[in-house]
Amino acid sequence: MPETTRLTPYRSADVRAMLDVLALGQPVAVVGLSNFGKSMLLRQMIEPQVSDAYHSITGRAVIFVYIDCNRMLQMSAQGFYEVILRAVLETLSEELITRRDLRKLVERFYSKVVESSSDFAIPLAFNDAIIHFLDDDATEDVVLLLDEFDNVLTGLDERVFLNLRALKDKYQERLNYVTATLRPPSSFSGGDDLNEFLEPFAPYKYHLQPLSDDDATELAADLFTQANDSLDPHEREFILKQAGGHPGLLQAAAHVVMEVESGAPATYTEQALKVAADVLQNHPLVRSELAKLWKQLLPDEREIVSLVAMRGPDVLTHLQHTHLRQRGLLIGDQPGDQAGGLGKERLFGVLFANYARRQGLARQQVPDGVWVDSDAGTVWVGGQLIDSLTDLEYRLLLLLYGRMDKICDKFQIVEAVWGQDYLGEVDDARIEKLVSRLRSKLEPDPARPQFIVTVRGRGYKINHPRGMPDPPNGA
Repeated sequence: MPETTRLTPYRSADVRAMLDVLALGQPVAVVGLSNFGKSMLLRQMIEPQVSDAYHSITGRAVIFVYIDCNRMLQMSAQGFYEVILRAVLETLSEELITRRDLRKLVERFYSKVVESSSDFAIPLAFNDAIIHFLDDDATEDVVLLLDEFDNVLTGLDERVFLNLRALKDKYQERLNYVTATLRPPSSFSGGDDLNEFLEPFAPYKYHLQPLSDDDATELAADLFTQANDSLDPHEREFILKQAGGHPGLLQAAAHVVMEVESGAPATYTEQALKVAADVLQNHPLVRSELAKLWKQLLPDEREIVSLVAMRGPDVLTHLQHTHLRQRGLLIGDQPGDQAGGLGKERLFGVLFANYARRQGLARQQVPDGVWVDSDAGTVWVGGQLIDSLTDLEYRLLLLLYGRMDKICDKFQIVEAVWGQDYLGEVDDARIEKLVSRLRSKLEPDPARPQFIVTVRGRGYKINHPRGMPDPPNGA
């Protein structure tokens, strides 16, 4: 389906490509890394113009039902069926006048799913709801848009997926699924029931790439408009270069540019953007986005991405090159392409490339024990990256690490972690709980800590391991 007019504000070409597949009655697996825009893509598909486009291809009406699997109240079949039917009811509520009877019927089965304690009655009530939904006098197709589907694939009894496949087989092209995951569904290991559900998705994996320059410009312009500001060409070029089409990073870059340039004369734009570049390197939101993205890469992906950041894409094998392009991590003209376009191949944005380079260098220098790179906001233990520290845990670690071999008492900890205003409010038990949580993430055996040592009656410290250089970056 040619991209003539913009069907949706963002990723219009992606929506059209997916519609072409869905029109054939085939399910689609959307695959993309953290905040690449999977949710943005799926949420846009519930808009009326997308349903109209589907109708123009197939001649059939359609109801798109957006389901955020993060809204599941519990990781169970009951929780999964409940969140789907809740989304169906929310969708039907928008057509309350014309679909009132159907909504009441689905509502009745929804109540059975929620209230039942029977492993047999729960899927039966769910199936009855879907069957009545599809067997209603209306003839719409139904597409379930299953967002944040990763944990569902790994956390549910496989009979749930066999049930979904049976419903798909019963209704063929009238019932369809779109899943959004960080990794291709085929990479999730499981038994025959899960594999049977995933089988139809195999030919229709849709790997999400960074936003196009046009979409990225549109998003940045919208953010500026919301802040009663306007995006000028210099700001646009800077933001797109830094974020590289990653929606999460793009939003962070846009907000930093607006903060730095607020009230500055136009003649200071170039100087302000240099300041913005420095701010972005250690901005908490940027650091969080990059750490989340990095954590989702497999170990071998981290290794080759770091290598590209330090030495360029020419070091890649053909297979590695194809993989990084598919994942949206490598962009630009491929070797042999004509000049023009995006130019030389590169990692998708300056912020990500700098982060990957720091990770590669840190990995080469990381000794045994605890290692903190405060510039990148990363923590290593025994050469392994630790990504799950909370803000309080990270502040505590920075204090102990910056005072390596020195005891940190209660007052130093409270002031550094919670702030001076809390000196009389945080008791020993609260500090001990925080230390315990930090140990659970850093220590091989938290019951016998090797790194964070308790000095009874005085406080805590991190000992300096043999052969380990002084803490970097003034940590």
